[in-house]
Amino acid sequence: MTQPVIRHHDQPNHAPRKRALTYLRVSSAGQVDTDYDPEGISLPAQRAAVQRRAAELDAEIVGEYVEPGRSATSTDKRPKFQEMMARLKSEHDIGYIIVYARSRLHRNSIDAAITKRELREAGAVLVSVMDHTEDSAIGDLVGTVLDGVNEYQSRASGADIAYKMGQKIKHGGSVGIAPIGYLNVREMFEGREVRTVVVDPVRGPLVTMAFELYASGAYGFHALIQALTDAGLRSRPNRRYPAGPISINALGKLLRNRYYLGYVSHSGQEYQGRHQPLVTPELFARVQQMLETRRIGGTRERRHNHYLKGTVWCHRSKERLMIMRGKSHTGELYFYYFCKGRQDHTCDLPYLPVARVETGVLDAYATIALPLDLRDRIAARMDEAMGEAATISADMHHRLTGELKRLDKQEDRFLDLVGDDDWPQEKIAARLRTIRDERSRLARQLDDTDRPDLDTGRDTLAYLIDLLAEPQELYRQAGKRARQVLNQAFFRRLYLDADDDGPYVASDELTAALAPLVDLARRPALGAPYNDNGATQVGDAVTSADLLRTSLRGGGSSKTTVVELRGIEPRTSCMPCKRSTN
Repeated sequence: MTQPVIRHHDQPNHAPRKRALTYLRVSSAGQVDTDYDPEGISLPAQRAAVQRRAAELDAEIVGEYVEPGRSATSTDKRPKFQEMMARLKSEHDIGYIIVYARSRLHRNSIDAAITKRELREAGAVLVSVMDHTEDSAIGDLVGTVLDGVNEYQSRASGADIAYKMGQKIKHGGSVGIAPIGYLNVREMFEGREVRTVVVDPVRGPLVTMAFELYASGAYGFHALIQALTDAGLRSRPNRRYPAGPISINALGKLLRNRYYLGYVSHSGQEYQGRHQPLVTPELFARVQQMLETRRIGGTRERRHNHYLKGTVWCHRSKERLMIMRGKSHTGELYFYYFCKGRQDHTCDLPYLPVARVETGVLDAYATIALPLDLRDRIAARMDEAMGEAATISADMHHRLTGELKRLDKQEDRFLDLVGDDDWPQEKIAARLRTIRDERSRLARQLDDTDRPDLDTGRDTLAYLIDLLAEPQELYRQAGKRARQVLNQAFFRRLYLDADDDGPYVASDELTAALAPLVDLARRPALGAPYNDNGATQVGDAVTSADLLRTSLRGGGSSKTTVVELRGIEPRTSCMPCKRSTN
């Protein structure tokens, strides 16, 4: 008589039930955020399946390990998996590890083999709801094949997704979560659902405002975050964090992100995006210049902020001057600058009271003023340069136009020969490509002759000359924020020293735009010749080419030595050599 098969749940009640651990996993956090349930849809479905399987095995589930949003290509970055394996090795009474599918446990054949060995050493069996394998030689073979197939599918799918994402980016599309200021949306296009991005109607204008405020130079990161928070900008909420003010790190990345300029990038290459830009190229360039200026200056937003921070440096050690708060014996607070080199005993520059440093910087502004006669000479030479450039531009325009007409005629002649069997078609095609390349090059040159760069350069130079007419008085009347802007516009660094009379500016490094102009004013004091009437000949050294380079590119050396503060007059024995007397 045939004996009935005894299943686990048909065994007598006195048989001890085996203990089991269950492991649930989804590959990405997006799979968790697909339903009103905090766990999404996949995790609850896996849980129900493994619980049914445990009941069939008459096993008691004594632990559940959930890994949301973790890849199975490696076990090193899965803390819950590591925790489960550590428990398995320490307790030695676990009979089953139950998973929904073997791919939930690993998609790496090497990790799968290591896990199988560890399970066998602990006396546990891997049970998969979807992959029916038994604890036998055949079952091991089937499991090994399944693990290899899972690894192949994972790697092939990853490569396919990466390729398709790259193609989408190359065509201007956006992938992943859109930066703050944009929203990921799905829209219907020709009967198809397309994932794209649109401007966030709430945060988008505030992102533009962030660029505009920072470009003004009136806001550091802390002040800008406060202004944006007051205006209503908040980060996007997620499962971990609610909406709140953006962080300093997030603001720094935002101001450098070229996505807001309309570009997308892939593998180090940049492509024109299909999304709407939030900033203009000019605004983005100003922001990058401001970021670079403050980075070079080393200005950091701290509690002890001062408008000279990052601008003043030690003349002796060439180290940055730092600001510190002190307290007098009466309890009164005061601030002073000191050289960073004092911390490691490499500099002996004394401590400099902030008020005395401010006075020394104010005195330094007298050394960059342009006298009236020099301003008039520069303006006259600029008018000459504009006339010369206009003549050259007109001649160049006429020549380029003639060259383009000549190329058009050549192209027409070769086009007439296309299809004529008596002429070598490959040579004709090559000649046509050469003509078209040459025409494109000439067309770009022609566009350059039409650009209003000269007018812009003249206006810029006139503006700089106006600033340098009375810079010391301009600086004296400016507020703290305006003084900071002037310092950053005029100087890269001011090197301070001190003597018995107090601190003074011993040398400076001017910005590239101002250095050529100020150098003209400083030449007399540095030994430039004088004419018979005692007037300086510095203006005669200004050429049209110099002016065009200065106005259009801001060229010239930016590192100069400060002129002694008697001004640009010839040396007299009664004039001080270190500072003005005001």
